[in-house]
Amino acid sequence: MLADVSFTIAPGEAWGVIGASGSGKTTLLNLVLGLLEPTEGRILLEGEPWSPLRSQARRSRRPRLQAVFQDALASLPPHRTGWEILQEPLAVWRRGNGCTRREAAARMAARVKFPEAALTQRPLAWSSGLAQRLALGRALMLEPALLVLDEPFSALDATLGGHLRALLLELKALGTTLLLASHDLPAVGALCDQLLLLQDGRALCQGPAGQLLSDPPHPHLRELLEAVPRLTKA
Repeated sequence: MLADVSFTIAPGEAWGVIGASGSGKTTLLNLVLGLLEPTEGRILLEGEPWSPLRSQARRSRRPRLQAVFQDALASLPPHRTGWEILQEPLAVWRRGNGCTRREAAARMAARVKFPEAALTQRPLAWSSGLAQRLALGRALMLEPALLVLDEPFSALDATLGGHLRALLLELKALGTTLLLASHDLPAVGALCDQLLLLQDGRALCQGPAGQLLSDPPHPHLRELLEAVPRLTKA
């Protein structure tokens, strides 16, 4: 449940939603995606009503809004190969032909560092990190205006997490708007322009990421920052 949460994301901006487990981060993302309906208030997409619309009315605008879910493996169709999963959005929206779709899938696999040899496999053959990279590639195939990511760094090691941050920064520079929920405060601080802190479904504070993380205005944010592991000299 969320209450008194209000914010506006400018085009090309990256917003990070932070807070402890159970604070409402995933609920907020699901409301933005239209997977949940608000009982009060409304959500706009590119300045136009989004939350009040029926599913059929939203359909033509769905390519503008794509998501990468926390459980990436569960979000992928288990009976399809990597090639099929990447090409499916283009086929559904009738973009290109079989040849151009496969070429686009190969380029996307390279972009998200998904090994081309694994594209012949199905999701259950992949690690959680591979599944997440393919889920990200699928989300990017339609070149969305807004990309929503739930805990995007949780399944990645430090090297792949760094690559993901670089890729998201590249997307932001190209004009893609980002909204992500994460426990990884250092990654969020390096990537996001603005932060929104939630606790028990309520917004405690929001503002520029650098300012909030360097001078936290709320005790709960200070607690979260103090819990971040730090390397110390032996």
